[in-house]
Amino acid sequence: MIGFHLKRASKDVVGEVILILFPLILIFFFDYLYRNIGIETGLEAGTQSRVSVLAIGFALTFQIYASAMSFETLSEDLFTAMHDRLFASPTEGRTLVLSVLASGTVVSFLQSFVVIVFSIIILGAAIPNLAFILAILLLTVLFNQLLGTILLLWCGSPKVANIVTTVYGSVVPMIIGLYFPLPKYALVRFLRLYGTPMSLANTASLAVMEGQWVRAITTFAPLLVLTVALFLLLKGLVRRVVV
Repeated sequence: MIGFHLKRASKDVVGEVILILFPLILIFFFDYLYRNIGIETGLEAGTQSRVSVLAIGFALTFQIYASAMSFETLSEDLFTAMHDRLFASPTEGRTLVLSVLASGTVVSFLQSFVVIVFSIIILGAAIPNLAFILAILLLTVLFNQLLGTILLLWCGSPKVANIVTTVYGSVVPMIIGLYFPLPKYALVRFLRLYGTPMSLANTASLAVMEGQWVRAITTFAPLLVLTVALFLLLKGLVRRVVV
């Protein structure tokens, strides 16, 4: 069933190209902007190049939007006439949800991978400890896919889930300082580093790039716990929705 949903997801070529091409354009644009107007990004880059930090930030940002592709697929199966047809067959509800979730995770991770690789090859980003960075990106993909699916199952409306996802995907990059410098207050710094799941993932990624392994583990661990908690929450919601 996962193979079927991967094939189904591959038909949305335009959406997949946008989720790869648009972040690359934004990485190039913001790198050019920061370089030519003489200000620093709000991200804590350390010794890393600006373009490397932007590549991580925008890869994380567009994972949030990529979750919409999965829950829109799931909404067609659960909240339209397709529901009765599917569940008249031997299809099990949990299997359906997990296969959509798994295929969405694979597609979104591949999109993030392509963004990172293109940033390295085309934009000259240098990303140390790439394997560990990819592991963090994989976890954040899973987190965002779970979050989007839970939003859909909780409210029963793809429109509401889309609105929440769009607002979340618009606000959290600002909180980590991706778009502009942030005020130098202790609370703002805390929110930038640890205040949201994306903050945790970004801080862990930059720490890995800097070789600060203790900091990387202490920010990766809460994100892992949050992901497990979402998975457990999803199990209960699936039982409620697919009966």
